Amino acid sequence: MFTSHVKNQKGFTLIELMISISILTLLLFTGSYTYSLMSERWNKELGQFSESVRTLKSIEILQRALEGVHSFVVVNDKNKPSFFFIGDGDSLLSVTRSGIFTSDYPEIFRISAIKNEQGLFDLVYQAESTQNVLLTGTDQSIEFNNDITLFNDIEDISFTYFGWHSFVSKSFRAESGDKPLWYTRFSGIDNQMMPENFQLILKREGVELVIPIRLEQNSERWLSPYIENQE
Repeated sequence: MFTSHVKNQKGFTLIELMISISILTLLLFTGSYTYSLMSERWNKELGQFSESVRTLKSIEILQRALEGVHSFVVVNDKNKPSFFFIGDGDSLLSVTRSGIFTSDYPEIFRISAIKNEQGLFDLVYQAESTQNVLLTGTDQSIEFNNDITLFNDIEDISFTYFGWHSFVSKSFRAESGDKPLWYTRFSGIDNQMMPENFQLILKREGVELVIPIRLEQNSERWLSPYIENQE
């Protein structure tokens, strides 16, 4: 006699297949969602990194230009010598040896806080090379052909200046007891002096960035040849 052994062949039931597909779909959805979150976070961090690099670069070139400010003498129509430096609370006009646009010649520059559409401020640097412009007096009109926006959306931008009120006050300080002070406006033309120090303060999201600049401490020595000639 032949004995027949029947083996039970077991496969996937429809319910098991549906459960497997549901689990696979859930895994794919979870993986896709996780990838989306990671990608979004990466792009955000990459954007923040790029913005940080741009900010550091702007700070570097701005500080270099400000540290290059020097005692540039000009003479008015009455033959009175003074310095080409006009510093206000939200702007600065002067000459730097370390310009952003030119390196072979000193650069005449103006830094201004410009209010934008958001009600915040952009810090704009305008410049022209002394190769193209000859500074001959204090009432001269200057056309700036180069400009760059260094910072956007700043809550507050302010300059302050430390120096002597005038050439005379420093010359007779022993008798008068005068001392250098901080000012919100400093004119090298009116004072016949350059500030000894000044600082630029940028405020964004409640955080202040202070850029301190130290200048020549005895700028009046550049006036000596002109004063001696007048005598």
